Amino acid sequence: PVGRRPVSGSDSARIRVLVAENHPSVRENLRYLIDAEEDLECVGVAKEGRSAVRLSQDLLPDVVVLDEDLPGAPGLEILARLVGALPSVGVVVYTLNTDVFEEARRLGAACVAKDASYEVLLRAIREAPSLASVR
Repeated sequence: PVGRRPVSGSDSARIRVLVAENHPSVRENLRYLIDAEEDLECVGVAKEGRSAVRLSQDLLPDVVVLDEDLPGAPGLEILARLVGALPSVGVVVYTLNTDVFEEARRLGAACVAKDASYEVLLRAIREAPSLASVR
């Protein structure tokens, strides 16, 4: 799709990530964590559901890290809207509410509990584009 870059080992082809998280410190920690990785780039942040969808459509990230508990709309509703509008975007649902994992996976998202290590989250971000390709 237009605006997407191929994923490879070069700096110019970093995985572009949008973070959708309502808690300011978590949002900033995720931005820092992602930008500290050579192959990842945080291209934007959203603090509520509608802006997550709008920014995803504007920025065309490779991956959206989606908090399930965003103001404005339930996370699974946002996930369904993202998958419907941008089927090539990988989504990682990042939440304390692991009860939503089964439905999120059914919609084609990777799932990571917020109490998991950052390594688990980073691996899910790197694998999310391939999940989108088989949706």
